[in-house]
Amino acid sequence: MSKTLEDQPNQEMILVDAHGNETGYILDRKTCHSTPGIKHLAIQVLVFNANNELILHERPLKKVGGGVLDSPTTHVLNKETKEEAGKRCLNVEYGIPADVEIKVLRGFSYEKDYGDGSCENEFCLAAFISYSGEIKPNSEHAGKIVNVHAKQVLEELDSEKYPVWFKEAVKIVAGDEKGKVFFD
Repeated sequence: MSKTLEDQPNQEMILVDAHGNETGYILDRKTCHSTPGIKHLAIQVLVFNANNELILHERPLKKVGGGVLDSPTTHVLNKETKEEAGKRCLNVEYGIPADVEIKVLRGFSYEKDYGDGSCENEFCLAAFISYSGEIKPNSEHAGKIVNVHAKQVLEELDSEKYPVWFKEAVKIVAGDEKGKVFFD
């Protein structure tokens, strides 16, 4: 079994259908991420700075899907709202205070088998913030920080440097009335 499945294996995941509707069931993270996986709720938060750059990090190899550029991503845990999950993630991964205004958009369903016993099987909500404060990355969750102009990210979406969930979140935010301004 993949060692990546040992990262917070007992988190309580909210199970959902392919459209993001909660099923009323809760299951542990390790089971949800063991191939073929069980659909659960996640959230990806794109962080933009004043220069229309995305603040990204190298996803640690110990995490499922590690080794790519990513933005704060987490699961919406049992008894937590999607906004609370997004703000928790921003604080844990980048040290961003919880009073930040977060815009949560629609989501998407996806699956990815990593071939090592671990997988993704999630309904992931896309969200974004505009933030000009200090970023204090937590090395357990976020490696080296890089700023990439949002327009450049759109041009590079077909590359392997970004995870599948990030690519879909970028498309949703770029299509949002308020989110698209960052990609001009």
